[in-house]
Amino acid sequence: MARPHFPCTMSRQMKGTKADLQQELEERLRFETLLADISTRFISLPADQIDSGIEDAQRRVCECLGVDLSSLWQRSSESSGFLTLTHLHSPQEGLAFPGQINGAEMFPWQYQKMMQGEVLAFSTEDLPPEAARDRESRRYFGIKSSVSLPLSVGGGPIIGILTFSTLEVEHNWPAEIVHRLTLVGQIFSNALARKESDRKIRESEARLLLAADSAGAMLWELEMESGRLWTTDQGKIFFGFAQDSELTLDSFLRVVHPEDRVMLRRKVAETMLSGKDNRIEYRIVLPDGRTRWVLSLGRPYSSPAPHMMGVSHDITERRLFEDRILDSEARLAAAIDVAGLGFYEIGYDMRVKFFDDRLCALLGITPADEEHGREFWLSRIHPEDFPRMQDQIRRMQMEGVDRVKEEYRYLHPERGMIWLHHFSRVLERNAASRAVRNIGVIQDITERKQKEENLRQSEAALRNSQKDLRRLAGRLISVQEEELRRLSRELHDDLTQRLAVIAIEAGQLERQAETTEQALPDGSLQRISRIKEQLISVSEDVHRISRQLHPTILDDLGLVRAMGSECEALQMREKIEVVFRHENVPDRIAKDISLCLYRVVQEGLKNIVRHSGAARCEVLLQGDAESLSLAVQDEGRGFGRAELTIKGGLGLASMRERVELVRGDFAIDSRPGKGTVIHVSVPLTRGKA
Repeated sequence: MARPHFPCTMSRQMKGTKADLQQELEERLRFETLLADISTRFISLPADQIDSGIEDAQRRVCECLGVDLSSLWQRSSESSGFLTLTHLHSPQEGLAFPGQINGAEMFPWQYQKMMQGEVLAFSTEDLPPEAARDRESRRYFGIKSSVSLPLSVGGGPIIGILTFSTLEVEHNWPAEIVHRLTLVGQIFSNALARKESDRKIRESEARLLLAADSAGAMLWELEMESGRLWTTDQGKIFFGFAQDSELTLDSFLRVVHPEDRVMLRRKVAETMLSGKDNRIEYRIVLPDGRTRWVLSLGRPYSSPAPHMMGVSHDITERRLFEDRILDSEARLAAAIDVAGLGFYEIGYDMRVKFFDDRLCALLGITPADEEHGREFWLSRIHPEDFPRMQDQIRRMQMEGVDRVKEEYRYLHPERGMIWLHHFSRVLERNAASRAVRNIGVIQDITERKQKEENLRQSEAALRNSQKDLRRLAGRLISVQEEELRRLSRELHDDLTQRLAVIAIEAGQLERQAETTEQALPDGSLQRISRIKEQLISVSEDVHRISRQLHPTILDDLGLVRAMGSECEALQMREKIEVVFRHENVPDRIAKDISLCLYRVVQEGLKNIVRHSGAARCEVLLQGDAESLSLAVQDEGRGFGRAELTIKGGLGLASMRERVELVRGDFAIDSRPGKGTVIHVSVPLTRGKA
């Protein structure tokens, strides 16, 4: 197959005939046209199409000049001799080039010239003796001749090398062609710089979003069906709306630049239709006539109606100035400063790419430790919190978790133990879903944690005070029961006996009066009889009061008999039907539990007589293996929750205190017109806390 005509070589071989000159002019014109087309295309080429655009331009130049291949190598770093192959045109099948080479080692003479900014056009066999290593490497790759062009932007450092090479035939490289290829190199350099600038801008925007997650930004929410739009106060101020104004999509579009309204409305519709996140850049016109650029990030969702929510940022500076990166970093630093956040970025293999000064100060990392800052941080996480943090790191790195929030203790080298709030986010994963770029923020929350601990201590102190009050109440009730027991004994053993003696004597006096022959004043015998009956009644009342003060029947006959006796006595005395039922009540019950339940029944029945107006009530005592349950129920007038405090008085409080002292549960269920039920449950064992 014939090789394409090569104008570089032909320019030296033409004999000057008119046909030859015409052909040379046509070839030069075709090459100049190609250069103009490449230059025009790269002016407006989007950043994500630059790589494919460069390789397409390499192909077209090679085809036009009849060159075998073109390669573009970019430097790994300014201090390294390594070059990475990023763009290649090589039509030959099976020809393999390494993805990365050590240029300073494989091509030392050529690499040195390139780093000095020299353009080289030569054949492999014409290399000088000091380039023996270069000649050997070029022979290995089969390079016959080439043009090597250093790439830089605006006279800055060398960022890479562009080559055009032949593999089969050696060719001459006229100065005019080399000069034109140098223009191609400049076009590529500017395009790569623009691509790198766009990448940094996108990284800066990601950091800004992280700051918004932590410190807030201009958030908004759009309800699609009604068109209602909500935004923060900061957003209303920025867009020029009054704080009390009600916003809609239409009212918002009126502040959007007229040329962007249709586009913005279309983007909103596309976002809702696709169900995917979207980013929109547009202009707004403020009331004072100024134009501002806005970046809005939107996410559709249904709750249940279609909505879109997102965050907006003022990106005017990025759109107006080429140094948008610096401005964005300044705003990011300001946002982080307001929130008191330290920022970091972790790259591939968990290597630190960036720790800001605030984070270093927060973690106590000195300049000498900064290179190993991640290891320094991990080594000072509190031992009790370290396994949890290790698990979260593993989940982010290996299990696809993209966001993590944690609070943990950190052993600061100077301040001692502090508390940190940590928010981390994965920006990029490789083909194996392993995280290769993480960013995050860390905030000192020690003061907040100290306040929380103080609050917990206060709550604990309050609980202890409540326990002390319960113990005090228990002692008071015990003292009260002891005093009631003493009074009961005195009434029973002394006053009751004395009344009985007087009643006996009155009876004897009555019998003597009946048998005496002496005349007595009229009605004397009846008066003596009434006195005897009153003494007997008073004696019975004293006996009843004595039993209420201290029910000795509990000790003598047990809880069931004592409760039954109390219910029978109330029924006879107050003429109220009292139904007492008991089920599975154990024979042996602790004295304090028996006394507690008996007192609840006493007080409950007393309240029924005083307040309910009921003609019937029920008392149910049930037992099982673990507890006793008591219910005192009436069908009276009941009361509402608001009346509970007023009508409850000391009676309900006393019942509750008694039940809590035996570690039981006390509850009242009452409604106006529906009666009242007192519920008590008491554990039979002491294991309940």
